[in-house]
Amino acid sequence: ELTKDLLRTIELWTEAAELGSLEAHHQLGVVYCNGIGIEKDQPRGIRLWQKAAKNGDVVSRHELGIVEYNNENDELAVQHFMISAKMGDQKSLNDIKDMFKE
Repeated sequence: ELTKDLLRTIELWTEAAELGSLEAHHQLGVVYCNGIGIEKDQPRGIRLWQKAAKNGDVVSRHELGIVEYNNENDELAVQHFMISAKMGDQKSLNDIKDMFKE
């Protein structure tokens, strides 16, 4: 039952993303990057976050910073975190501070 509901949710997010919903792009990015209810497809998830981030989604921009940080691309990570911090994202600001403490 839960799988059925999750698949329906993914279907609805996909439709919403096609209509331009940034939140749907973000949520689908989470689903694909983590393989929640479907096969993991990190490149697809990242592309979804990139599209949302380019259109002003702060949370997706933060997620891109995390991806770059985990891939040891600190310079790109800081760029993503700086953009989202300037947009008011406190988590990104904290991540920048933590990076410079290391």
